[in-house]
Amino acid sequence: MQEDLIQFTLRDIEENEDDDMFHGIIPPIATPLAHDESIDIDALRRLIELNIAGGVHGIWVLGTTGRFDLVTDGEQRRLAEHVCEFVDGQVPLILNVSDMGTKRVIEKAAAFDDLPYDAYAVLCPWYRDLSRNELSSFFFTLADELSKPVVLYNAPWICNMLSFEHLQELAEHPRIVGVKDVTTDFLRPTIFTKAQRQVSKFCYLHGTSLIHSSISLGADGFVNGLSGLFPELFVACWNASIEGDATTANQLQTQIVELTTGLSHGPELTCLEVMARYRNLGHRTNARPVAELDAESVQSVLQSIERSDALHSSLVSDR
Repeated sequence: MQEDLIQFTLRDIEENEDDDMFHGIIPPIATPLAHDESIDIDALRRLIELNIAGGVHGIWVLGTTGRFDLVTDGEQRRLAEHVCEFVDGQVPLILNVSDMGTKRVIEKAAAFDDLPYDAYAVLCPWYRDLSRNELSSFFFTLADELSKPVVLYNAPWICNMLSFEHLQELAEHPRIVGVKDVTTDFLRPTIFTKAQRQVSKFCYLHGTSLIHSSISLGADGFVNGLSGLFPELFVACWNASIEGDATTANQLQTQIVELTTGLSHGPELTCLEVMARYRNLGHRTNARPVAELDAESVQSVLQSIERSDALHSSLVSDR
């Protein structure tokens, strides 16, 4: 039964690619920062090169992992420009332009309209509770007025997370083209089926580390913070899954889960910063007031990397 599911998924993924839907491993990259909290351009170049060489299917810019909440507007613009320069059209790009109000998002997005991003990602406003009608108005207005299609960003750490039913309703808008859905519910892509999603050219991008399990149930792709630092591992798991090699996919998924335990030794994004430093992708990825992780916790994070064996396999070449 599982093999049938995987073969069905592979067939549908190929159809999605023909329809130019977002799919596969789309890392939300960290933002490498210099000591003065400007963008570390050299580290950013290495980060982009690592992801392109690792075979990612797209890149998500200035998301939560990219600390859009802390990076200044001017440095966000510099980052967005250099990402386009370094990617040079090799993979699709999604830029997060989230803000608190409809007009604020429209004005923020307009500052990037001249850059070749393929879509804008938008969170629900997160400061105060809004009604369902208010949220619908927010997203439908943005879909109508932004210069690029909208990818919903649905996250549990803010207020106003979209219900699954509401998400499906928003997906009917022709310029809302997908969602990054951070949820532990693996049944959503089986309820909102690939056939249904393909009618409206809407992609379901799961915010999970359980790549093989979610592919088997119909997810189109993944936006996971670790995938930007270990793209080889995530892409290999994706490839094994869609090729029907469940044994290899399960083995790689186990490594990913072990790697994910490294994020439990302090604030998640601070642990991720340690991993970025370990891969020579910048000293800091969090701006003030976020503090660096203490030495004992750093060692625990590094031990999780070692236990995962993520960098000691044939997937990783010397760079």
